[in-house]
Amino acid sequence: MDHNASFDTEEVENVYSNAYDGPQPYNYEPARRPRDQEQPRIRRNNGHRREMELWCEENQWRTGQLSWCLCGKCQPMTSAVESMCCREVDAFWALVENLTPRPDITCLTLHPGFEACCLNPFVLQIADMNFRQEHGPLQASRHEQYRYTAYRQVIRWAYGVLGRHIRKPLPSCVVSAIRRQFPEGGGTYKGFEWPHFGDDQ
Repeated sequence: MDHNASFDTEEVENVYSNAYDGPQPYNYEPARRPRDQEQPRIRRNNGHRREMELWCEENQWRTGQLSWCLCGKCQPMTSAVESMCCREVDAFWALVENLTPRPDITCLTLHPGFEACCLNPFVLQIADMNFRQEHGPLQASRHEQYRYTAYRQVIRWAYGVLGRHIRKPLPSCVVSAIRRQFPEGGGTYKGFEWPHFGDDQ
């Protein structure tokens, strides 16, 4: 049997189509999803939102007090959705548990990565540049911008990339530490809000 006879011209073309042609722009960037593909993600997020809303209805008693805090760093919050401790949320507490065993770290805010990634203004400036490149600048004071960026950093650290219209509430201890580092002049803060789905879906 002649080996060359079975060698197909299609195979030759495939060999050359995989040849290196130099750097390819955007080769390592994720492809942008068409908006119609985002609808299932938004629906899944709405399911999580409904679960959280039910949890909040059952846990209204947490608002304005601290008996639920397990880490000792939480502050009283104005809503039930914000009245949770880092030790109650698996995604946040896993960051501490995955650290080399350190019994002195009883709260996510004591994790060495928290201050470095979420409270350092220089790190937050770079993270904000990445955000602005994708979404445009925020119309906010410097401290409000730092808080907003720090909140996004913590969420990304705990959950990874979530996508458009997907928000997760932060533990009270985390929000309080970020607010202490970047306080609002009047002491009035916006608090957690679910995304508003409008015509921009």
